[in-house]
Amino acid sequence: MIRDVIVPAKVLASKSLARFLERHRLLDETSGTAPDHFLLTLVRRSLDFVPAEASLLLLDDPFAKEDDRSKNDLTIVVAAGIAGEVFLGKKVRPVEGLAGFVYARGERTCVNHIGGANALSRELDPLLHRPVAQALAVPIVIENHVCGSLVLINEKTGHGFDARDERVLELFGDTLSMALQNLLDERRAREVARRDSLTSLFNDRYFHKRLLQEIVKLSVHPAGDLALLFLDCDHLKSVNDEHGHLAGSQVLRELAFILQRNVADLMYLPCRYGGDEFTIILLDTDLTRALDVAERIRQAVEEWTFLPISIGPGEPGLNLKGVITISIGVSTYRHDCALDRPPNEQKNQLLKKADAALYMAKLAGKNCVVAAPDVPLGTISATVILKS
Repeated sequence: MIRDVIVPAKVLASKSLARFLERHRLLDETSGTAPDHFLLTLVRRSLDFVPAEASLLLLDDPFAKEDDRSKNDLTIVVAAGIAGEVFLGKKVRPVEGLAGFVYARGERTCVNHIGGANALSRELDPLLHRPVAQALAVPIVIENHVCGSLVLINEKTGHGFDARDERVLELFGDTLSMALQNLLDERRAREVARRDSLTSLFNDRYFHKRLLQEIVKLSVHPAGDLALLFLDCDHLKSVNDEHGHLAGSQVLRELAFILQRNVADLMYLPCRYGGDEFTIILLDTDLTRALDVAERIRQAVEEWTFLPISIGPGEPGLNLKGVITISIGVSTYRHDCALDRPPNEQKNQLLKKADAALYMAKLAGKNCVVAAPDVPLGTISATVILKS
């Protein structure tokens, strides 16, 4: 009896992988299809179509992505065959090897005598523990945008990849791209009820649900912390009054992008709370770190040039810099909640303390970060931690 051989393969952990599937309103935990198993199966199958010693899937980072693909890092999110777990999460620059070259060019490429070149990079190729003799790569495309590459290394017979192998892998790359698109569409559909339609951040209903869930988790563990950031856009009314509500709406979209970009290295949950107010739940984050993150966001908003492109036919970009700023109030579970109280009460305490801190940030002149006050709620007092 002939049995299928299980090719060894590894994929980034779900929480790490989620970042690279953040495309057009997507976030983790929503799809009925587990993305890690989905991608793992597809990359393994590529070795069935075109026998090779290793197969790797690399994706760009949608939050750090620039229009010029030659400037973007690629991250290895799936590794199969002799490419083991050590490859997962490693970054590749487009100028460093064939994988990045194919991504930057958007065209399949085959090299059967790799010579002094690299399949991935000078640092990563030796980790295969076998000389890289051949490499075949195709771009991965989602909604007409190149977002990564699929790379096969060392054809199994040693004779090199032929024209048939190139055509077959290109067909498989197209299939993988369509399968990824279907997965993302499925996840998008499940997200609609949880998302704010303007900014694509989570809405306030989902925010309250998740905040309580995370507090319940902390209430049964003696360690760990959680931070809550309340953020309010300064001077949005002046933009609406002078340039119209379409401009104000675009400012809110850009703010949402800035928030996500500046907390992408953390476990976080960004939400639009309502109007020009936002919240961010930072998991595993204490007060000191939360204040650092909040200041990073404040500076990023202050330095951002809003509305650089036209928002209407024949209208120039507004290029608003130094007009929009943000005020931020910060509270944390360990610092601001009574740990002997039920989770619902702790949730209310956390919210009220962050809201009080935000109020004091506004009174302090806006464009600053304020920590929750160490006084009973209802007393107007707070400590300004950072102020530009």
